[in-house]
Amino acid sequence: MLTLSNKISISRILFIPPLVFSIIQVNHYAQYRYVCLALIFIICISDILDGYIARKRGEITRLGVYLDPFADKLVLMVSCIMLSSDSLWPAPRFPNWVPMIIICCDLILILGTLALLFITGRVNCKPTMLGKASTCLQITAIVAVIVGNHVPLSILTAIWWIAAVFTFASSLFYVYRNLSLQSNAHR
Repeated sequence: MLTLSNKISISRILFIPPLVFSIIQVNHYAQYRYVCLALIFIICISDILDGYIARKRGEITRLGVYLDPFADKLVLMVSCIMLSSDSLWPAPRFPNWVPMIIICCDLILILGTLALLFITGRVNCKPTMLGKASTCLQITAIVAVIVGNHVPLSILTAIWWIAAVFTFASSLFYVYRNLSLQSNAHR
């Protein structure tokens, strides 16, 4: 059964095609930057709202535990790829190393989670403060690129580095935590 919070998580995934369309349009119509910004804002609000509703209504489900971070990762990866393409997005754009770090770390997390879930039936998807900070910084980096024509390159570069470092650290921590969980389960 789909709870309201699960439906909100699914809606976040459904906002990806309009976001992709808007990103593509920026090369032709500069005002689409603001449409992109509005869509990212809606996506962020829906991310906050689905967690709040699930906790408030006591509707934390197994599906929601996996769907919420999956929706986040999907939005972030698609945004990073699109905003690094010189044929799709005008300058400033992500240098290729930023989406590479974010995507590699997120793919490791997604594939590792699926593998552990398949093999052991157990995985810890509970968010950490480091993971939340990483997601927040990735969103900040995406917003900075979208409004990058108003942000100095030195500030953009600092945001990219901070987001990349937190993403990498968060991924290492999640891998460590789940390997520890599996190790402790076998004792």
